[in-house]
Amino acid sequence: MDRRAYIKQTTLLLGYTLSAGAITQLLNSCRQEAALDWKPLSFNPQQAATISAITETILPKTNTSPGATELGVPQFIDKMIAQLLNSSEQQKMKDGLREFEAACVKKYSTSFIDLPATQKEQFLTEQDEQSPAFPISMWGIMLDPNPKPVTFFRRIKSLTLMGYFTSEKIGKEYLVYDPVPGQYLGCIPLNNSNSHTE
Repeated sequence: MDRRAYIKQTTLLLGYTLSAGAITQLLNSCRQEAALDWKPLSFNPQQAATISAITETILPKTNTSPGATELGVPQFIDKMIAQLLNSSEQQKMKDGLREFEAACVKKYSTSFIDLPATQKEQFLTEQDEQSPAFPISMWGIMLDPNPKPVTFFRRIKSLTLMGYFTSEKIGKEYLVYDPVPGQYLGCIPLNNSNSHTE
């Protein structure tokens, strides 16, 4: 499955509907890794910094792989929200971020971005445990008659994973995909050393 198809399929699970033109525009604008010094389209600088901190906590840089911010995942999320969501959905994301920050301040008396790494991980783990799974759907049709609302954290986590694992660097250098595993031998002589003849 190519990145275009994956993004379209995944955004349907998030409750978004994308046109082919919108997907093309998004992919063309995200071909190069975004610089870390960037101007957000959807959020103010403080909100964008929080989004960056969330993505980097979910997928941090390690000795063997780049982190989310290094691959421009926060910019990917910002662009997705700015260019593909209507104003109502954009406001829901901003309201969700505001509630996320309020919950963090209530628990730790400080904003998420100012927490030490261990408390960031702890807070996101709690958010993950408290967030219901995505409603069951098939081919974009909701199968759950009474779905629970998708939380801000669940959406941000899904967008983080989507942006990271569909990035060019991860796809080419870290995810080894062999559509036809095993060696293909097209021409094998009938009388070879492995054949048994009488």
